[in-house]
Amino acid sequence: MHLHIRTSAILLVPAFAVLAVLPCAAQTSVQSGKIVVTLLGTGGPELTPQRSGESTLVQTSGQSLLFDAGRNTLDNLYRSRILPQTITRIFLTHLHSDHIAGLPDLWITPWFLLGRTASLEVWGPPGTQSMIDGMRQMYGHDLEHRPNGALLRQALDITVHEIQPGVVYRKDGVTVTATAVEHAEGNPAFAYRIDSAGYSVFLTGDCTYTSALAVAARGADVIIANVAAATPALEATPRLQPILAKLLTPEQDARLFLTSQPRLAIFSHIVKKDLPGASGDEKILARTRAAGYRGPLQMGYDHTRIAVGKTVRFERIAAPITDLDGPNVRLESAPAHDPAIKRP
Repeated sequence: MHLHIRTSAILLVPAFAVLAVLPCAAQTSVQSGKIVVTLLGTGGPELTPQRSGESTLVQTSGQSLLFDAGRNTLDNLYRSRILPQTITRIFLTHLHSDHIAGLPDLWITPWFLLGRTASLEVWGPPGTQSMIDGMRQMYGHDLEHRPNGALLRQALDITVHEIQPGVVYRKDGVTVTATAVEHAEGNPAFAYRIDSAGYSVFLTGDCTYTSALAVAARGADVIIANVAAATPALEATPRLQPILAKLLTPEQDARLFLTSQPRLAIFSHIVKKDLPGASGDEKILARTRAAGYRGPLQMGYDHTRIAVGKTVRFERIAAPITDLDGPNVRLESAPAHDPAIKRP
């Protein structure tokens, strides 16, 4: 297969695999060749105390790949005990504001605060280059005046790859494949599949159900899917119908999971209207179950890590105990399981 980009500048795992507590943090799992997924932000545009803007980190074979950069991405990397200056490869599912709001902060703050010396690479749909150009213009004062002998301007360079459906990234056994999805006024939009070391993770991004989505997700070990739901009264209103039409409902998610049979299905980019807190989460899970899906299923939470290997392990991450105020600070890895998360 060829890489479908324009540049500017399955292996099925046994069904008895279980969820468990990680004995150590992502670094060990990454070094052992598995895939480690960190849910940094799991919310939609809504402002809630539990969830920030959409952002997912995939680490495998010594590589860190970030998918979307919603609000608070920089802070959520820190809170997930990941050094932000190490994140330089970013994949965008589409260009809606809630998926790129955290990109400027991730681009510039690790450079001047944390000593990042590498430039960024960004993969995204057509229009990504124009968005990046606009971001650089908005931060023109920093670009012109902030570089000095210690802060090199070239570290603020950004290489943009505007992608088309197909394999968009391949390096050292890691392959990222983009699938065009349907997201109404958010088009062009993409789902991403990451294959590495015999395992795979599929991210739907923002979209509604299509046969192409189901085909692309088939055989993935873990599916991270968007979901949108509201009370029955709200779902019948003209204001909500366009939102529900461009995202996955719990019933559509159940259809996707039934077709693909992942070892773990997990919701992220969780859009809830008049369904607050844990009770709203339970209603979404109940609707998915009522639609026929009985496999392993979790609601996503910020600062959650999933290790994919012979088993699929799911954990919450303890908050850092150290301020990250310079390039020489080390964030100790000490994840902690949250017993409030239900295991399938």
